[in-house]
Amino acid sequence: MTQQTKKTKTHFQWQFNWKIILFVLFFLPVTVSLAFWQVDRAEEKNNLLSIYKGRAEAAPISLSLVKSSYAQSGNQIESPDYVRVNIDGKYDNQSTLLLDNRVSNGRPGYDVISPFKAVNGQWILVNRGWIAADLDRRILPKIPIITASVSITGYLYRSPGKQIMLGDDPWVKGESPIVIQSLDPEIISKKLGTKFYDFSLRLNASEIGALKTGWPVVNVQPRKHTGYAFQWSALALALIVLAIFANSNLGQVIGSRRSKI
Repeated sequence: MTQQTKKTKTHFQWQFNWKIILFVLFFLPVTVSLAFWQVDRAEEKNNLLSIYKGRAEAAPISLSLVKSSYAQSGNQIESPDYVRVNIDGKYDNQSTLLLDNRVSNGRPGYDVISPFKAVNGQWILVNRGWIAADLDRRILPKIPIITASVSITGYLYRSPGKQIMLGDDPWVKGESPIVIQSLDPEIISKKLGTKFYDFSLRLNASEIGALKTGWPVVNVQPRKHTGYAFQWSALALALIVLAIFANSNLGQVIGSRRSKI
């Protein structure tokens, strides 16, 4: 007579591991919030790219018309970021600024910022583009001088948020060019004693005085933020799975069912 061994069925049970629970309770909200934050960043970058594309295709307008055209949109103030404008006037070659820590194709350099006075008396900071830095940082590049009255076209730009600075910029009166770390029209207005427009102008590549132009609209593309969001979501899911397995006998349940197959 053959004796059959009867196998008992393993039932699911919770076996709480408070250390794992506390670990998951701390890190799960962090990973979930970071995932949502990356999704928001991706949406924000998509909106910026959409605004830039739409305004890049529009005809340039006079700088004097910008504030009236973009001052009010419904119940919100619309920013003139990336609006293409045309300005007639002259470059000020006595107060050239070099925006430091600009990199092009892996090579360090500066963005050349020239004050520009429009025919109506309005001053604006014009970003003429990138120029390479010397290996000896004490040697500053020579900037091409434009003395004639010109008509220039570009788009308005203002850096979002507060920029990180490694100490104060070394301003010396009467010295040019001056190396700066932050292109802030308000700060520069106080330093130079001239009221500048709230936004700088990024010059078109074909304009007189332009150097190496072509600034990225966003530093990180939306798809990369979406990828980061997926990674944080996967980590959040992994934490949940870890919590379930560490606080129950689910592994034994799965193992017992496989052994019966």
